[in-house]
Amino acid sequence: MPTPPLGADASLLSLIAWLYLLTNATRLVTYLPQIIVVWRCTDGARSVSVLTWGSWVLSQATATLYGTLVLHDLPFVLISLINLVGCGCVTVIAMRRRNQWKRTRQAIGFPGRGVES
Repeated sequence: MPTPPLGADASLLSLIAWLYLLTNATRLVTYLPQIIVVWRCTDGARSVSVLTWGSWVLSQATATLYGTLVLHDLPFVLISLINLVGCGCVTVIAMRRRNQWKRTRQAIGFPGRGVES
């Protein structure tokens, strides 16, 4: 585990650690509404930015590797994994809905452009 900065108050560092744990653990709950909305989406998930969610997947994958290989910090790794799964679910479902929407439009011969990422 990294050493605290010189002069850092242990109680302040403890508070920050608990706040990190609490705020990131509750993120699991915040993914669920987004996953449900994207799952039910019938317009190709046009309002979801696959680029943004994909970048969050990459960020959480990097955080997981960092926590595992550099910090050796199990709580950090678990939080990163939870966030990776949440971001990954939204990204994969949005991509799936987008592909289904494009195929449906092509099958019925609907003119116009496809959905942009």
